[in-house]
Amino acid sequence: MVMRPFHCIVIGGGFAGLSAATALAERGVRVTVLERRPRLGGRAYSFRDEVTGDTVDNGQHLMMGCYHETLRFLERIGSRHLVRTFDAPRVDFLAPEGAASFRCPPLPAPLHLLGGLLGLGGLSLRDKLGLLRLGWNLYRHKHHYRTRLADLTAAEWLDDCGQSARMRRRFWDPLIMATLNETPERAAAVLLMRVLQQGFGGSFEDARLAVSTVGLSELYTGQAQRFIEARGGSVRCQATVKTLAVEQGRFRGVILANGEMLPGDACISTAPYHDVARYAGTLIPAAAQLTSSPIVSVNLWFDRPVLEAPFVGLLGTTMQWAFDKRALTTPVSPYYHVSLVISAARETAQLPSKALIDLALSDLNRVMSKVNTARLVHARVIKEQHATFAATPAAEKLRPAHETGIAGLYLAGDWTDTGLPATIESAVASGHACAERVWAACAVTSPEGFSLPAHRAAVSAG
Repeated sequence: MVMRPFHCIVIGGGFAGLSAATALAERGVRVTVLERRPRLGGRAYSFRDEVTGDTVDNGQHLMMGCYHETLRFLERIGSRHLVRTFDAPRVDFLAPEGAASFRCPPLPAPLHLLGGLLGLGGLSLRDKLGLLRLGWNLYRHKHHYRTRLADLTAAEWLDDCGQSARMRRRFWDPLIMATLNETPERAAAVLLMRVLQQGFGGSFEDARLAVSTVGLSELYTGQAQRFIEARGGSVRCQATVKTLAVEQGRFRGVILANGEMLPGDACISTAPYHDVARYAGTLIPAAAQLTSSPIVSVNLWFDRPVLEAPFVGLLGTTMQWAFDKRALTTPVSPYYHVSLVISAARETAQLPSKALIDLALSDLNRVMSKVNTARLVHARVIKEQHATFAATPAAEKLRPAHETGIAGLYLAGDWTDTGLPATIESAVASGHACAERVWAACAVTSPEGFSLPAHRAAVSAG
């Protein structure tokens, strides 16, 4: 009998799919990546602006030192050096009434978080007592928070922790919107707790912020594709999955929109939940029950600098964050590119682009005088209607596990039950988790007639 290599199909060419595929390819498994779009990157990609020539991300992403799975993926494909990590966890905030800074001192967790919050300035005795109470809650619930906080929103939990309206306005609400892409009144408290534990519950280095120094696509898509193809795998764009072939409870292959049947021994589906609902809704019921939360990005090009920091939080404005792309990346044009972000943008996503550009300019004028003397050269609005799943307490209970109940079929993506919000780290962690499951199943549930990678076969035989 002719032996063939174990073949795993990965549906989706974003962070989840490419991290899973490269993890398996590294171990000698033959992988085929299927991406329905004409380009890789999923919901985290970049493109060239035709007017300025600069690279534009479809949405600005901030990472942290605690993104261990993401950094491991980037190290694997040779892109780790393209991530810039800031020296200290610091965020400057601008508001019409003045500026403030959040900066964590180099103290053990969670004292560095409390120290940074207490350093915001202008806090009352009630504010400070509330912070101590929150610190106690973080410690008390650290091992069973998913049960204790399962039905609470982030706003309800913050109220229980005695957080004042001032602390909500100056720190908590911006943090929730940025990390969960949901309003505090709707966001799941368990995910806010997880953000605090992951970002501020570990080492000082874990809390440090990081950004890509290149466009998102340049950070990982081409490198991952070359890594996969160099190890005998393939990457196919414009390959839309129509349905999955399942027989007697086992995955057998995928059927593409053009009618092609692509057989496989295992499959990792990493597509967004709304795509999974289309081709595997009966197999993954939760995919049809989740809803989306949009993100709007307004990109402005000025003839002179307007920001004095690489990025700032904006308080009391519709725009929530502003990023100086020239300070973070190397642009092509001579202009100064500022990217502004609105998370949980259900209402603003319905506005026309001209209104959003005017709103962005108005917000910047309210918090910094330099904009008054700068000339706007170009503007571009990006609306991601399905940026993330709506991270509510109800949705948290719907997020599916990586195992599907179908032998050989695994589910990844930032919307699966990773315990994290819909972040790059959540996507990569899910991809790695599914790759481990496929790898573990190779020698146990594999069909007859295929060969394991040599080093895997030696381990199994031993």
